[in-house]
Amino acid sequence: LRINDLLIGIESSGLHSNGFTKVREIFQKEYKSEFIKPTNIYLDTILKIDSRYEIHGLMHITGGGFTKLKEILCQNSDVIITNNHKIEPQNIFKVIYKRGVRDEQMYKTFNCGIGFVLSVEEKNADKILKEIKRDGFKADIIGRVVKGKGRIKIQSKFSNREIRY
Repeated sequence: LRINDLLIGIESSGLHSNGFTKVREIFQKEYKSEFIKPTNIYLDTILKIDSRYEIHGLMHITGGGFTKLKEILCQNSDVIITNNHKIEPQNIFKVIYKRGVRDEQMYKTFNCGIGFVLSVEEKNADKILKEIKRDGFKADIIGRVVKGKGRIKIQSKFSNREIRY
């Protein structure tokens, strides 16, 4: 990730495969069709974009949720994820949140509607967004990389609180 990069989020298909220990704890024997919804596979889209544009960072948001972004973050930068983007958490995440899982745990455990994140130069962001959408995925600019101290800052879609990791 490079300072001043924009972060493009690609919508997830739901839970994907992350957080099922927590899901079983919350729902116990209750069944929801969202539990077996297939995971979006982004590979072909990402390979096509990577062949045409410089990507400074990419991360599949799975187990560990958004804290995984720390793995590709430089110590002198922060990731800021806003809540004014167009990708909303699917209903299953809203149900989990309403059943008592707080913001910090939501974004640490689940993808909260964003299955994949790319870090790209601002000058290429609109072209990359168009390519992603052409492949049938919903995508939007969800944040930015700024000077900082190696932190992840997220404005929650559930409560508008800022979460920091």
